[in-house]
Amino acid sequence: MTYLHNLIQLLTLSPEHLVGSLILLGALCAANDLIKTALMIEFTRSPLIHVLLNILTLFPAGLLGLVLLASAYLYRGRGWVNLGYALLLYVAWYAGGALTHLARRDTEGADPGFMTVGALVTFPVGVLAALVF
Repeated sequence: MTYLHNLIQLLTLSPEHLVGSLILLGALCAANDLIKTALMIEFTRSPLIHVLLNILTLFPAGLLGLVLLASAYLYRGRGWVNLGYALLLYVAWYAGGALTHLARRDTEGADPGFMTVGALVTFPVGVLAALVF
């Protein structure tokens, strides 16, 4: 149970473990794009992988939205501060997308359009959570 408790603390931007939380979430955002690149290179014509890639494209947005919601609920009064941290995590997500072009130029991993759609998922949830909690 201790590992699960620690993971939950890290995934909720706990003020006591803020640096660890930001490192974990930033690494998840960047690794997500690198995993997508590996899948695009190996399974170029698979319809199932294409669907998985679309899901993975918006995974960081959903994860960060849930993190903002949970952190606003658990640590009241930190909703607006956590929105700033989410903005920093978006920098990591965009950087991870840019790294995919270092691996292979013909991949669609660094699609700023999908990343911007992700921002339209994450930030309204964070703003509403900051207003409510």
